[in-house]
Amino acid sequence: MVRLFDEPVPYYHENRFVLTEERVYFTPYRREFDWPLVRDILGEIFNLDDPEVCGEVEGMFSDGKMIIGSYFPSSGEIIVQVPL
Repeated sequence: MVRLFDEPVPYYHENRFVLTEERVYFTPYRREFDWPLVRDILGEIFNLDDPEVCGEVEGMFSDGKMIIGSYFPSSGEIIVQVPL
């Protein structure tokens, strides 16, 4: 299970984030090889078992209404990732 937070969690190597029009979700992890998959994060936020919801999520990416990326608390660096 992926743990989601409303803000970055310091003292972690990296925080993955999902930014929507309504809110932002952060998922921290300590080491590079422990990073959570984006589909697992999205599965905690949206009901991906529903084909209609999946279509809405895809549309949000296409329309730029959802952004995924990584935030590094130690350096303040943010990397925005383009979904495949």
